[in-house]
Amino acid sequence: MQNVNEIREALEKAGDIVIFSHRSPDGDTIGGNLALRTLLEMRGKRVSSVCADPLPHVYASMPGYDSFAQEWNRSKVDLYINVDGSSTTQLVYPEKDPTIIDGHVPFINIDHHVSNTSFGTINLVRPEACSTTFVLYELFCAFGWGITPMMATYLLLGIYYDTGSLMHSNTSADVMRVCAELMRLGADRNLVMNVLYRTRTPEQLRVWGCVLERVSQHSDGVVISGVTDDDLHAYGASSDEVGGAVDYLNSVSGATFAVLLSHDRRKGVVKGSTRTRRDDIDLAAFCKQLGGGGHRQASGFGVGGTLKKRENISIIGENGERFTF
Repeated sequence: MQNVNEIREALEKAGDIVIFSHRSPDGDTIGGNLALRTLLEMRGKRVSSVCADPLPHVYASMPGYDSFAQEWNRSKVDLYINVDGSSTTQLVYPEKDPTIIDGHVPFINIDHHVSNTSFGTINLVRPEACSTTFVLYELFCAFGWGITPMMATYLLLGIYYDTGSLMHSNTSADVMRVCAELMRLGADRNLVMNVLYRTRTPEQLRVWGCVLERVSQHSDGVVISGVTDDDLHAYGASSDEVGGAVDYLNSVSGATFAVLLSHDRRKGVVKGSTRTRRDDIDLAAFCKQLGGGGHRQASGFGVGGTLKKRENISIIGENGERFTF
């Protein structure tokens, strides 16, 4: 694995470390952050887990949920680490304060997105890996520092999230082997499954019902649905509670790919989640045109504007332009 010795040396030298998770945090960036933080704290490091956005409430039962912060003492940091963010825009903070990545403080960039911009002073980017937590598992094994049951649970959370609980096409024999090894090490699979699939609220189920009621399939096979800000307000739901419904859209027979649109009133943008089961479609390239990114078969984007429901779902851009699906 590339840069193992360089990463180990940087970790051993550092005393005060900040680990970034990307905005709109998901199971991979959360699990990776907490696994790495646990490992470093066991080795006597002072570690802050930082994310620009609050963690979705579905992760509240995961130990460490309350430990994420949005501020830290910047004067003491001697190492920054990114876990699962593909760009500085995804991390938010380096965009506001470029000194974070100007090289004066080492920055380790650990990710698995093909769109990663290699913005660290040390980069470990493995696009072939199913998740960043998979990369971290192999890194921990290379270090020989040991994996505790709680660390194994965090790593399993990330792998399960990014593979759709081993249902997506990125589930290889190696992924199955690593999951089995994590369970042997004490990973709490029931906790992972509860966090990912057994924490729905009535508000979330109602807004998913709205998503499913509006689903349509175009002649080219694209499946589309969306919920507006008015919908979210009516159901008492947040945009964070919409996302999982895109996997139901992607299950439609004959779908080329699925698009789920929702309005994030906190950020004032329209969020798009896309999924496909086809190997010949690159959703990362599609979403990149809208300022987003991700993986070939699962990507997302956010654009300024509002979401309107008329004959079709439309995004009304900041300058009045309309994108109709």
